[in-house]
Amino acid sequence: MKNNFLLFFVVFVLFISNSGISQVIQNPKTQISDRPIESKLNYATWRVDYYICTGIAYAKSLGMTANDFAAFVASKHSITSPNDTSISAVIKSFNMVMTTYPKGKVELLTESNSSAKMRWNRPYTSYFKNGPVLGVSLEEFESYLYGHVAIMTKRIGIDFKYDIKQDTVIGTISRYR
Repeated sequence: MKNNFLLFFVVFVLFISNSGISQVIQNPKTQISDRPIESKLNYATWRVDYYICTGIAYAKSLGMTANDFAAFVASKHSITSPNDTSISAVIKSFNMVMTTYPKGKVELLTESNSSAKMRWNRPYTSYFKNGPVLGVSLEEFESYLYGHVAIMTKRIGIDFKYDIKQDTVIGTISRYR
């Protein structure tokens, strides 16, 4: 009985896989194609930032702030691997995030085993060129973004400070443990 069921199942699967049910449509009305990797990266980066704005907007609707949302999100993940909490690992993580933006640039100005100073641009500001996104201002977005980094670095004994001057941010990280 068991063998008959197995035989029936195999024949059924073979029938389905060879029938028109699972075949690709010839001459479909809608043409779909793969997008270039740069296009996918741009969309993914925008989508993450849009969801950040969605989260901040939701927090605000509950009477909370962008910093409250940053604390919540930062409690759910880390800036580095638990196996590497070095200054170098923080620099690499931060660089990876900021350079996913199409025009994101990070420069390492100074570095030692206990501190580093970096400069980067603000490539996400283009999202806010027409004003707030979902009721979230650029200032709230940056408060979340850098507040989130500060919380995660603090957890591994690293202080994160930043200063925004026009289109440039100067950031320092330093070990305090």
